[in-house]
Amino acid sequence: MKRMLLPLLLLAALLVPATAQEAEPRPEFDNAPVTDVLMWAQKSVGCGFIYEAEVLRDGEGQLRKVTARHAQPKSTAEKTVLLFELLRRCGLVAFEVGGLPGPTYQLYHADGAMRAAPLVDHPDKIKGLFGAISIRLFRASALEVAERIRPTLTKGIGSVQVFSDTHAVIITDWRDRLVVAHEIALAADKPAERADDLLVRDYSLRVVPSEKALAALERLREPGESWKAAAHETANVLLFSGKRAELDRVHERARMLDRHEERPEFAEVTRTIKLIHLTPAQGAGLMREMFAPGISAGSVQIGAFDRDRKLVFRGSEFDYRRAVDTLKVMDQPAEEKKK
Repeated sequence: MKRMLLPLLLLAALLVPATAQEAEPRPEFDNAPVTDVLMWAQKSVGCGFIYEAEVLRDGEGQLRKVTARHAQPKSTAEKTVLLFELLRRCGLVAFEVGGLPGPTYQLYHADGAMRAAPLVDHPDKIKGLFGAISIRLFRASALEVAERIRPTLTKGIGSVQVFSDTHAVIITDWRDRLVVAHEIALAADKPAERADDLLVRDYSLRVVPSEKALAALERLREPGESWKAAAHETANVLLFSGKRAELDRVHERARMLDRHEERPEFAEVTRTIKLIHLTPAQGAGLMREMFAPGISAGSVQIGAFDRDRKLVFRGSEFDYRRAVDTLKVMDQPAEEKKK
């Protein structure tokens, strides 16, 4: 088919003095042929076009048509955006041709646009309104991803090519559609989450000290759970490793433990208790028996000092008061205990 070129120079009307020029045409089109859009753009924007004859015709050999009303672009930039939108409605894509006087655009339909579009690896790198992106897939099938993307592409313009050997797809379309296609491809290529995936997570505690929280979580460990945890005391953070399903449960337990403000009577204290009649070893034995669960969990610690006849108690203020009250009863002379 013959190759036809619209003159690259501006219309002759543009060369006539401003006083002799006609009033600028308005972009009002009612099922108008695409050639009317090109004439409007030449007079309003001062651009030229290069195209082959068949580009302006649809599949039935008729001139492509467009309808657009009530648009009122004022600046050259607004008129240029409108031009691209009108061409888009006609199923055409325009690429600017460099090295020619004035803005000159080469017109393509879908197949030509696919070949002429600059190829990048991310939509953000596309400089114009139209382009092509190449996406390398590592897990998902290129054929399956292409089938998901096709319904989102511009009808008659967008395309997706599949390269099964390299596990890649090349998508050509307007930039806004490419952003959607890129998101679909990345989501499809993301590995599915499984309950037995091995993960490492951290949990920042707000209220409960990390060592106390760790001790409490250990007491809540269910039979068969294999997760591991460590406390970062200075950052008040717990670090967990284990299966996804287990860590989800442990994180929920930690959240529930850490959601209440600490009550003053349960704040951790370190105090000494003076013994009179009981030996420190006897007092320590009594306290270790009384606070066995807390000692095994690490929330209570007992120390005995024979030289000073003292016990050192570390735990909550509440437990300390219990210890003092108990020792007051037990730390009596042997005769009085027999009565």
